[in-house]
Amino acid sequence: MAMAARNERVTTVRSRVHGGGAAEARVMVKRTAAVADITPRPQLAVVPRQRRTARLIAAGCAVVFGLMLGAAAFQTQLARRQLTLDTQDRDIRTAHETYDVLRRERAELRSPGRLSEEAVKLGMVPATQTKFVQLDADVVADVQRSGADASHDSAASIDEEFQQYANVKAEAGGTP
Repeated sequence: MAMAARNERVTTVRSRVHGGGAAEARVMVKRTAAVADITPRPQLAVVPRQRRTARLIAAGCAVVFGLMLGAAAFQTQLARRQLTLDTQDRDIRTAHETYDVLRRERAELRSPGRLSEEAVKLGMVPATQTKFVQLDADVVADVQRSGADASHDSAASIDEEFQQYANVKAEAGGTP
């Protein structure tokens, strides 16, 4: 529509009145240039716009997709580790409960009243007096040797053992 209005303006003859009257009115026509006088203008062509926005949107979508995928993987890891923690907490709670039960049983088994009842059942009687017994060193050594392995010479006396100890200490540079 704008082109049609412009064409009408070009073809329309304009008239102006100068001075004093209609007799002097002269018609004005738009002057056109000759074809030879026109200098050739370079041909301009419309270049299609680059799809920069489409590339930016695609890159942004790829980044958002990657972030969402990473967030989903992170949430999965958190959930898996939370399940592990819950299982371990449950195991710890169960172990504490078992420990408390065992402590109660131990306290009941070690209670003096229960021990005296069990002693009476076995035919024991309470002691009327206490007496400390002094043991000879040879007896203690014989008892200790009896608990040693079979390859040990049981005929060796305490004096021989002390002599062996003194020899080892002398070799090591110390005094017995």
